[in-house]
Amino acid sequence: MVAMEMSGPGNPGVINPYALVEVKLGRKVDWRRIANRKQFIQTVLNFPYEKLFDPKHGSPLFPAGRYDEKRKAFFPHRHDYTLVNGDNRLDLLNLHVLGAGAFGGTTQEWVDPGVFLTNAPDFTAPVQGGLPDCHFISAMAALAWSNPYAIQHAARPVSPADALVTGGAVDRVFFYPGTGAAPQAVEVTELLPLIEPGNLYQYARSGHDGEIWPAVYEKAWVKWFTGDAGDQPDYGKVTGGDPVHDLVSLTGLNYNSYATAGLTGDQLWTAVRQHCRGSWTFNPMVACTYASSAAAPTPIDYDTSGIVAWHCYAILGWQYVNNTQYIVLRNPWGFHEGTLNVDAGPWTSFDQFDGGDVVGTLNLPENGVFALEASTFQQYFGWYGWVD
Repeated sequence: MVAMEMSGPGNPGVINPYALVEVKLGRKVDWRRIANRKQFIQTVLNFPYEKLFDPKHGSPLFPAGRYDEKRKAFFPHRHDYTLVNGDNRLDLLNLHVLGAGAFGGTTQEWVDPGVFLTNAPDFTAPVQGGLPDCHFISAMAALAWSNPYAIQHAARPVSPADALVTGGAVDRVFFYPGTGAAPQAVEVTELLPLIEPGNLYQYARSGHDGEIWPAVYEKAWVKWFTGDAGDQPDYGKVTGGDPVHDLVSLTGLNYNSYATAGLTGDQLWTAVRQHCRGSWTFNPMVACTYASSAAAPTPIDYDTSGIVAWHCYAILGWQYVNNTQYIVLRNPWGFHEGTLNVDAGPWTSFDQFDGGDVVGTLNLPENGVFALEASTFQQYFGWYGWVD
């Protein structure tokens, strides 16, 4: 690798449009049965689908700020998070306002909707909701992929009589204020802010029915991040952030983050492989896109590539097919995989240092996971990083 200087991505953050649609409708959507997701999302959000994924268009998915084309940077709004798109006025971050009677009898209630764990934590469990905290959700997914027991061991029931697997516990989750710092304990109940009736999640949820650990972790993190002493923290205070910093807060390990500018796709592919056993990452890794296609050093298009601007992804590993190098990524939305220069087919992740054990096989694209050509990764992603 060439010599590089440490570089952070700033504070990327974009809302999951699938979660936003559900909150606006006041009901859960079976997305796998929606024949034309693009048209459905466009109709519900009252905004052109192809302009949703780049803040230069004034997309409602970026309520925390705006992209300044002259200065080629993303700048935060004053902290009220109200966005107006024609007649479509949405208080997008304070989604509990939307849930409190805005959809014909729906209200927000703090309820316990499931058990902490149904299986060992895995990367498909953390799914982002209606907050611009893709940085934290992608960090959780990266850690759950590379070291699932780090998630399980960082949470404890407060009372010996409580059990994480049975629900109803008061959970103690640990966060680290910096590398090598002593962990700080945050206690939360498993009561989550859902829209009733129907137990509709507004914020993070698990990709597995009945499991709640990603939502409990997010609740604990919001409480820790905002300094809230109560059990009902204000999610509306959450903004964008650096996913490598979030990995530090989850692990206490060393921060490493670098810009992709000036590197080649081959150098980045090699860098990812250096943090892999076989084809999957053993150091939790993440990546962030540019604030807009207009901010990238080479011509790109977030409108049509399936890749989202000012967004954070987990890096899961690498793929090599037909003499082409790919970097495997996971969108924390659980949907919306990249479509430009991707490999469609099976990706089998295995650990070549542990007897060649197969970790899992995915038929890409699937569950937000896709394999992107390394050269395209270099163009569309401005930063990548890990903790070790």
